[in-house]
Amino acid sequence: MQNQKRFFDDEEMLKLMRDRFLTGLVIKESPYKHRLQEALSSLHLNPYFTFPALALMEPVLDFAEENEKRMYMERLRDDVQRGETNGSAIFMDGDGRLCVLFSWVAKEGMEALGRRLSQQYAVAVNIGVGKPCGQLADIHHSYRQAQLALKDNFYKGAGEIVYYSELANYHSISIYPAEAEQDLFERLKYAGTPEQITAAVDAYFAAILQHGPVAPKSIYELTIRLLIGLEKRLAAERENVSACNRCDMLTVMEKKSIQEVKAFVAGHLTALKEGMLQSDRECTRSIIKKTIQYMEQECQHATLYSVAQKVYMTPTYLSSLFKTNTGKTFIDQLTEIRINKAKEMLKSTHLKNYEVAEKVGYKDSRYFSQIFKKKVGLSPSEYRESTGV
Repeated sequence: MQNQKRFFDDEEMLKLMRDRFLTGLVIKESPYKHRLQEALSSLHLNPYFTFPALALMEPVLDFAEENEKRMYMERLRDDVQRGETNGSAIFMDGDGRLCVLFSWVAKEGMEALGRRLSQQYAVAVNIGVGKPCGQLADIHHSYRQAQLALKDNFYKGAGEIVYYSELANYHSISIYPAEAEQDLFERLKYAGTPEQITAAVDAYFAAILQHGPVAPKSIYELTIRLLIGLEKRLAAERENVSACNRCDMLTVMEKKSIQEVKAFVAGHLTALKEGMLQSDRECTRSIIKKTIQYMEQECQHATLYSVAQKVYMTPTYLSSLFKTNTGKTFIDQLTEIRINKAKEMLKSTHLKNYEVAEKVGYKDSRYFSQIFKKKVGLSPSEYRESTGV
């Protein structure tokens, strides 16, 4: 017995023996069922638990190497151990998660621990808590429940405590919510800010969850289908929706909570919307350029109606688009083109003034002269004389 005491006085060996014993205790029914108190005492652990329960802790972080994870978890373990005063047992299970065996009457201490960790660590720490047991020998039931609770923080979000007793039954969706997708699509088309897109995404998921929580797997599938559907709709309406805005749909599967999924969707749709706006701007520039080209080529007969037909727009919309993007009215631009062409003819030809007027689109030579003098400051004849023609 004395040798056993010296053996367990080695702190590192004592920690190893505690982890091995407690891990065995929580993963299956213990063979030490009738002498657990003695075994715990020999390991310098609290032998008495009132309605024992098990909590599992895991940081929301992907580690590059196993050694990095082990060092992080050891630091977390030390921090939890230093702050623990309720006789709980702290150990690591076989999957590298931190376990806390505690009395249910000290549950408030567990919640305080969760708050402290969320404030102390930059990386969120998820906590899953199983139901209390009548006796310590049944703690393996609480451990399995804690595992399920730890995986079910999808709706609560990272860094929260999830109790197995609070897990809700998932609602199934048998029919794809096409109306919700249509509503999101319409709101996306007219959204002017990222905030409006975020609100539209929130409304879509609210429609999905209106009857209760849905299994995360179903959320992933619905989200991927939504994004593919929206991309196809946008591609059908706009020929040059940029392919660079398309996302790797499997990225959705990496999101750990409904909040992360919604943020991802809103971010992707915001990027798509910006791509649409850029596409619209490029399309508008192209339309304005073609409009001016037609006006220059056919200035003698050009009208708002004839040019609008050339660019496949209504006269009213083309007029508005032109004014918004150039600051000039269609007539102002056409007049400028006609006067410039008239100046060239007056400088380089011996055409009479009325002939120049007809060639640039003015049948009334007197009206042409009035417009010319108003724009140039000289009459057509005065301008010709000033050029020495």
